[in-house]
Amino acid sequence: MGLFHYKIKTYNYWRHVANLQDTVYGFSNIRFIIAGIIFWINLKTLLKIDKSKMIFTVLSVFFILLTIPSLISFTSGVIHPIKLLVFHQLLFFGLFLSSKIKINLDKLPVVNKEQGLYILLGVATIGIIPYLIIYGPYINLNNLLLQDVYETRKAMGKVSNPYFGYTYSLFNKIIIPIIIVFSLQQKKWYFMLVGVVYLMFFYLFGAHKAVYAGLIILFVFYKLTYFQAVKKILKWSNILIVLSAITAYFGYNGLWILIFRRIHFLPSLLDVCYLDFFKNQPIYWSESILKSFITYPFEMRHTYLIGGNYFNHFDMAANNGLISDGYMNFGTIGVLVNILIIVGYFLILNNLKIPSKYFGLYVLVIFSFISSSLFTVFLTHGAFVLLLISIFVLNEKKD
Repeated sequence: MGLFHYKIKTYNYWRHVANLQDTVYGFSNIRFIIAGIIFWINLKTLLKIDKSKMIFTVLSVFFILLTIPSLISFTSGVIHPIKLLVFHQLLFFGLFLSSKIKINLDKLPVVNKEQGLYILLGVATIGIIPYLIIYGPYINLNNLLLQDVYETRKAMGKVSNPYFGYTYSLFNKIIIPIIIVFSLQQKKWYFMLVGVVYLMFFYLFGAHKAVYAGLIILFVFYKLTYFQAVKKILKWSNILIVLSAITAYFGYNGLWILIFRRIHFLPSLLDVCYLDFFKNQPIYWSESILKSFITYPFEMRHTYLIGGNYFNHFDMAANNGLISDGYMNFGTIGVLVNILIIVGYFLILNNLKIPSKYFGLYVLVIFSFISSSLFTVFLTHGAFVLLLISIFVLNEKKD
């Protein structure tokens, strides 16, 4: 709360968005009291969930990254619409209700981990071939030393195609990290080496340092239970909050700008922008699943529209999360549709027997749901394939 009101809301993005709406990011005593009461109810509700279940950790992450920033932003006054707070609360309580619904999925077939390793290795081996054919001539080994990175990205971008767009994150954030972990578990060192080589190739295919994010996060959470994962997240969040406050006091703002502004509060600001811009003019999924039937009403993609109109950069892609994506497409109904899809997604996962050591895979998906459009997360960020892998590979059954 202190970081937001003394630092974050004074950042140029927040000031500019407020000026466009002829208002300011202020402070409302009444909203502060309401936010405090809602926070207390949310926290009490969260603690009622079985802490050994995946949904407890999933909802905790959403609570930290989305619900709390929404409550804090709500205290700023009318610039944060009440309905936006309602949308965030609907998501919170929808995920909570999913923890109470039991579905028997024991009859679903599950391959054992050794079979799963061979299947994923086969998929990765076949899937990497088009990358080697198209991107192979552009591989620059200097990228391993973090040199010529932007030149490589530019060259690769010129020869990219939809296959690469839909599978790049899938391979480097989900499939290959699982291959490496399964190989370690089964002490198949040769396959682990293959997985490491594949991951290095995917780094060279685009020189994106985030390629290693899936593997790093998977190992961070690997030895933690679901409850221990939440405790670890809270511990490091508290440390970073204190460090951000101390460094900000002495005039260094880099830490809170990179962490709390970007991760926690920028998605809430983007929600405000999307609700303002697409009020009474939804696009009815004309950029995605219904584009063959409904004409998109604007001359540029929605991300650049928001970037240009609210951040003065028409070359800035201001991505949106599940709330603003739903509102942009079909107003309040669109938001409800997105919430139901997310709740259904984690309802299925929570009724599987997914060991907590794989939770790192789902952290990236949660981040994606908060900062990207829903269908993009399912199709290009790997959420749908991760669901299939969870059901048929990661799920643990006694038989």
